[in-house]
Amino acid sequence: MVEFLENLRREIERTQVIILAGGSAKRMGKIDRPKALLELKPGWTLLDNEIEFFAKCGFRRFIFLLGYMHEQIERHLEEKEYNKKFEVQISVDPTTENWGKGKALKYALETGKIKRERFIISFPDDLKLDPSLPLKLILQHISFSKKYNSYGTITLVNGIEFPFGVAKLNGEGKVISFVEKPLVDTLTSIGLYAFEKEVLDLVNEKIDVDSPKAIEFEDVVIPHLASEGRLYSLVVPPDVWLPVNDIKSYERAVKLFETLNR
Repeated sequence: MVEFLENLRREIERTQVIILAGGSAKRMGKIDRPKALLELKPGWTLLDNEIEFFAKCGFRRFIFLLGYMHEQIERHLEEKEYNKKFEVQISVDPTTENWGKGKALKYALETGKIKRERFIISFPDDLKLDPSLPLKLILQHISFSKKYNSYGTITLVNGIEFPFGVAKLNGEGKVISFVEKPLVDTLTSIGLYAFEKEVLDLVNEKIDVDSPKAIEFEDVVIPHLASEGRLYSLVVPPDVWLPVNDIKSYERAVKLFETLNR
């Protein structure tokens, strides 16, 4: 057991955690800061929560991919002195027009911010409510990589709340049942992935930073891995993830965070 834990510690410490925080959060309406800097409590942001989520599991290498209002996030990271606690790299997108997460990854790779080593991708936009989730992901990923020679592991919830009311009708158009915001039984990505270094070769191959269109990593690389049989999964229950997509869900996240941290 001691040897297993020591090996796991080494695997965690050498894994890069890439946090993508460059979006403009258009669905949040008019806010005066990047979405990652919205506060869950005074002085504690979504970004702080995301860093702690990984740090408590032993991760120490962080790469922040920034774009929209990047100066605010850079200043926040400096004020919190994260560079004194962890190995920190920051990559700022050269533009926010027609860019996307795929180009952001390739740009950071080309500029040496990302090393050709195992990495995790995550987003600071949501609440992940299982503090052991990073450990579960890396254990599952390493196991699949060794057993099946997989390159990636995607975290999925096995159900998600549908944001509207749903009705069932009989043949005459009569409503026979109605459920407001039901839990839909469908596997849904929570934006948390683990990848082997070979995936960075795919990023180099498949993504053109000079393309006139924005390129999303999820549109290009992940479907390719799935089609090649190189992508596996970690399936978790719906209650471990609270997406924050608009002001209403943000307010819900703040209330839940307060309840969980009393």
